[in-house]
Amino acid sequence: MEIKTPVSRWKQVAEYLKEQILNGTFQAGQLLPSEQQLAEEFGLSRPTIRNAINELKAAGLVEVQRPRGTFVRSPLSRPAHVERRGLTRTPEGTYEDSDDLTWRDIDSPTFARVNATVHQADLLGIPSGEPMLTRTTVQAAEQILRLQRLSVPFSVAADTPLAENGQLPSSGEVYALFDDRGRLHWEEYIRARMPLPDEADALKAAAGTPVLHITRIASADKRPVVMEETVVRGDALVPQPPLQA
Repeated sequence: MEIKTPVSRWKQVAEYLKEQILNGTFQAGQLLPSEQQLAEEFGLSRPTIRNAINELKAAGLVEVQRPRGTFVRSPLSRPAHVERRGLTRTPEGTYEDSDDLTWRDIDSPTFARVNATVHQADLLGIPSGEPMLTRTTVQAAEQILRLQRLSVPFSVAADTPLAENGQLPSSGEVYALFDDRGRLHWEEYIRARMPLPDEADALKAAAGTPVLHITRIASADKRPVVMEETVVRGDALVPQPPLQA
């Protein structure tokens, strides 16, 4: 490739490598040439090559695995799994996800009492700063990881068994506790964002990988009672909400 001016040299290298990745010259999982090899090939300095690699990382095209090198990532256009969103009531009276994935906790849940943020309070219909019981855990299913956080306001939990020890059970069991308060109804909100550092670490997300933040609000007799937040890598799973006629 001939390097031209005045376009930044590192941008030209990044565009060239991007084209090679998109046209299949470099396949998913393949190791790219080292910085030194690319520097010699293009007659440029290693810092210039490093800038080009960082551009590819930001675009989600490559992943740097030290000390092994830089690898081409799998295409983001096809996620590992399409999750059919929904809940099913079990014969035992609890609730479980309708999808065929079986999620399991891979570490012990963390229980805490936290104050509701302005955003959480708005969705739950409570004052900002109201204390909430929370349960946070990392779960896995077929090599897919998700971070799940369950929140119940104190004002809701006060007259339920949840207030006895302050430790929330699984979401399906929590939902079942509110069955006698009226017909349960759920709403979901899905947005894409970049992960927080602790989320990226828990989900083993490479630099530049966005996540999906799924917020599910459960209401009993039109009163919000439970918030379930799920964070999952955008290249691992795509939620498919049920169609409504």
